[in-house]
Amino acid sequence: MPIPHSLRERFRDPAFWQTFFFDVEAATRVPDATAELSVGGGCQLVLEVKGRYDSYELGIRTQTSNGVRSIGWDDLAHWHPFAFRWWELDLICRAVAALDPLMPHPGPTLVLLCRFVSVQDDDDIEQITSTMHTAFESLRPSGWTGYWPNVTDWLDRRDFRGRDVSWTRDELGNLYATQQDDADPPFYSMRGEPTDHPAGFPYDNWRTLLAAAGHTLGV
Repeated sequence: MPIPHSLRERFRDPAFWQTFFFDVEAATRVPDATAELSVGGGCQLVLEVKGRYDSYELGIRTQTSNGVRSIGWDDLAHWHPFAFRWWELDLICRAVAALDPLMPHPGPTLVLLCRFVSVQDDDDIEQITSTMHTAFESLRPSGWTGYWPNVTDWLDRRDFRGRDVSWTRDELGNLYATQQDDADPPFYSMRGEPTDHPAGFPYDNWRTLLAAAGHTLGV
């Protein structure tokens, strides 16, 4: 099921998002759920929500991935969430929206996945913050003036401008990150230099998924 009913019905619940973004330890937990977001070509983003553990794992599935391959996770212990560049996330969200009218962009897909993106020196910060604001506000209940996720809080943990993160594209087209050892905050991501280790970032499958999203959008 692309978006389980138990998850979708909470999209306009302030307490849900307050817990989802680790702003408070709420009495009502985020429900355990697995959301599969198709970008076309048999490729999906798979978000596994483990509400009882405050844990969110993101994976991808392609026709050649042999199941779901992890690309990042976010929790309160040993997080490695920074799986996306902004342009990749935007491409994916637009592809999801093209295939699922219940998931318009910018909207719920971006809000669900925005914990896994980082903001880098070459990103357009004004365009990013404007898009994120629109996504958050698209889900706000009419007339609600209490807590709601906002761009300032979201950006605080994900802004790596001036943090010595460098991106390199290798001969296969893999885009990977490096950071100086003494940089603060550290850039916790699976997207290090490509290796053959089975637990490493699945760059081959990632290229396939991005190509499928682009094909869906005709770009």
